[in-house]
Amino acid sequence: MTKGAEPLFAVIRLDRAHDGSFDSVFANPNAYVTVKELLPTLEDAEREVERLNTLNADKGCVYFAQMTRFFADGRPTA
Repeated sequence: MTKGAEPLFAVIRLDRAHDGSFDSVFANPNAYVTVKELLPTLEDAEREVERLNTLNADKGCVYFAQMTRFFADGRPTA
């Protein structure tokens, strides 16, 4: 882990493009990708992902967890 970084786990929603291609997603990712929340543990994130995928199974989106880093004092410079 990078010095000064705290691991966090993002819950991310990916909406399916209406045309079925990734071209729309790449052209306008803000319309199709949402960081729903950050959680302190992978277990918390996986539980929330499972809950949301069950709740929204028929809504054209999928949720997944991704590890990221938080720099409480800002990103260190060289």
